[in-house]
Amino acid sequence: MYDNDELAVLNEYENAIEASMIKGVLETNGVPAMLTNEIMSTVLSLAPVNYGMVRVLVFRRDLDLARKILDSKPIDN
Repeated sequence: MYDNDELAVLNEYENAIEASMIKGVLETNGVPAMLTNEIMSTVLSLAPVNYGMVRVLVFRRDLDLARKILDSKPIDN
């Protein structure tokens, strides 16, 4: 059984910019998020094997909500 307070990987991105945008969308919608490996993605961006994937982490209790947020479409004004 999982602990709802443990961190879970929501997704991995090739660069810190994209991962930061995802983090911002989640946090704007009330889901705390954090990034791992931001610096390595920048340093190793030209490596032949991408060791620098940036992971977006959320609390396990927020994982389903985070997925719904990312799958949703913006509301037209």
